[in-house]
Amino acid sequence: MSLNAQLALSVIIHEHDAADLARALRVTSGSYAVSLADGTGVAQAQVAWSDSRTLGGSADSLNPASLADTRDGAAVTVSLTSIKVVYIKNSHASNSLTLASTTLSSAGNVTLEPGACLFVSVPTAAGKTPATFTVSGSSGTTYDIILAGGGSVT
Repeated sequence: MSLNAQLALSVIIHEHDAADLARALRVTSGSYAVSLADGTGVAQAQVAWSDSRTLGGSADSLNPASLADTRDGAAVTVSLTSIKVVYIKNSHASNSLTLASTTLSSAGNVTLEPGACLFVSVPTAAGKTPATFTVSGSSGTTYDIILAGGGSVT
């Protein structure tokens, strides 16, 4: 199995003034893009894991070193030894999620309001050291998660 990925983020904001005849338009834009090839170096990753999840209780605990998955109909374990990409989207219409992981931040928790997402890209050779992700909120809250980095599938 080999991996390649294209990560892209684009922000374009148009602001219009309220003038009578002559209207000014201000455009603010930002973008980020990186491609990841197969491997363990800079801008490289080896495996990806993704899931659409629903909180069955008040929290999910996800250990990147041992993530259950199904590939080609077989049960496998994805073991991430470094984290290069984190994408988490709160797909619930009304409930917030709280994320806790030293992979994301040593400063504390991150709250994702309904519809919000978090995207982190660390394309360095080392990436981020994987740590358990705790996703908490109300039972029934739904979210999507993608993790990619160095590691293996067994």
